[in-house]
Order: sequence, then C-alpha cells, then structure tokens
Amino acid sequence: MADFNLPFADGGERRAPTVDEQDGGFGCGPANLPLFNWMFWALQSEINAVIMQAGLTPTNADMTQLLQAIQELIDAATGGGDPSGYLTMLQARARLPIFPEVQNVSGHFGVVTPATGQVRIPSGVIFQHRGIYPITTVQTDFATDASKTYHLRWNSTDGFTLKDLAGSYNPGVLAETDVSFDSKYDDMLLARIVTNSSNVPTITNLINKNVIKYAWSRTALIYGDFTTENVEIIPFNFARTPEFYINSFAESGINTAPGQNTDGSETNIYTNTLTRYAVNLSMWSYNHVTNKGGRPAYKASVMAVGG
Repeated sequence: MADFNLPFADGGERRAPTVDEQDGGFGCGPANLPLFNWMFWALQSEINAVIMQAGLTPTNADMTQLLQAIQELIDAATGGGDPSGYLTMLQARARLPIFPEVQNVSGHFGVVTPATGQVRIPSGVIFQHRGIYPITTVQTDFATDASKTYHLRWNSTDGFTLKDLAGSYNPGVLAETDVSFDSKYDDMLLARIVTNSSNVPTITNLINKNVIKYAWSRTALIYGDFTTENVEIIPFNFARTPEFYINSFAESGINTAPGQNTDGSETNIYTNTLTRYAVNLSMWSYNHVTNKGGRPAYKASVMAVGG
C-alpha cells in the first residue's frame, strides 16, 4: 500500500506509546486500539510527507513511491544524475585534493599568548577542510614548558594539538623546518611556538590556504664591491614550504661608472635556504672587463600550490 494520503486512522482515535511501551513494546493481551492506530498513522504520515513533497500522487498500484520521492528530491537539490555518482560529505572530506584554507584576509588563526606558559587559539576562526567542510574554532588554550619548540596542529581525528619537537612527535629528530612537518590535506600546521627559559612563548602564525603566494621586488640598482656577496632574507611564514621563482632581474653596478655600460658582465641570484618561513638569497653582479661589481634589481615570488 503506497497511498498514504490520508494516513491510516487519520480520523480515528490515536495515542502515542508511553515510555514503558516505547521501551518494551506491546504487553500481553489484546492490542490497544488507539496505540495501534497511532503506530500506523505515524509511519504513514512520515512517508506521505516525503511522497507529497516530491510532487508524486500517492497510489496503491506502485510500491516504489518512497524510493522515487527520495530520488526526485535528491535530483532537485543536486541537478540530477545517476545517484551512484553522488559524492557524500564523508567521501569528499577523504578524496578532494585540497589543502586546509583559513577563511580570513590574513590566512592564519591569529594564535596568541594570553599569559606566560600559555598559547591560545581564538574562537570564531573559520577554515575549510578539503575545500568543502567548514569548521569554526572555539577558544582553546594549551600549556607550554620552558625552553621548548612546539608545533600547533589540527587533524581531522584529534582536532587541535600542541606537539613538542623533542618528543615522540619527532622520532627522527628532524629539523623544525623539515618539509615533513608542513600542512597536509588532513593534518594542518597552524603555528610554531618557541618558549624561552622563562616560559614566555614566541608565536609564528602560519598562512594556511590551498594556494599560497607572495611576490616582492627590489628596484634599487646598487653599486658596490663584486667580491662581496649580498644576502637578502625575505620572510613570508607559510604553512607549506613553497617554490621560489625569479620573475625578472636587471644587471646593475657592473659598469666602469654609473650610467656607462660595458661588456663581459654576469649577474647571479640564487637561494641559500628556502623554508616555510623565509627565503635566504645571495646576489651579485660582476664585470670581468672592469672588475666592477654591484647588486642586481629583481622581481621574485614564492608559491605553495594546491594538490
């Protein structure tokens, strides 16, 4: 029977089960008519609501109307298609190759230290897990010990945790900057915390986005001694170690005098170190004919791309 409009006993006497009946079912003896009516009425009312919402006309000739109604409602919400191709939220959170993304301008959680020996994740920060599932923080405090280096992390199983680099979190005694500690799809690095001997934390908040970019330039043409290697440190504080790109550069300071070009010159720009926190660059210009040197102008960028 699929014509549940009206539901069974819609105009009859009905009553809901008592707490004992809900737990133990019917007692011995004849069934209570109002209770019997209510049980069928409740089931059919629920089913009828689904069938009617889908725009179907209830009929006793079709015993698949509930299934049809569910499919119609799913199609209306998703645009249609084979239900076997639908992706559930749980599946999406396991499959989509998208890094965690903090939904604010800064791209980080704004972790602070409210007192000596404490770090705090503020409430109300929203991030997207796997690009589809929003999570909002509640205020969470962690205690620290003196003279320690920690990573503040989140994963989809344990939530937020504070990890000691000197503990079981780092069995290989890897450098704190090692890429294995970078944010992953389901395991996010929020911040680095370093405490001094007085247990005062210094916090480095890290940017978590699926694609993280930073570009900069130095346009000054600096003349100087070619034997001196110029070093420049560019901080950015990403949650993942990026790739470094030189977008353009200009030779400078390699002529006999400012404004006089010569031949036989070379320009060098290269990275000494590249971590999730900063890039350390060396640069110099040299003219082999005149033995003049300087520092090149350049434009560069770093990028940690999504999956």
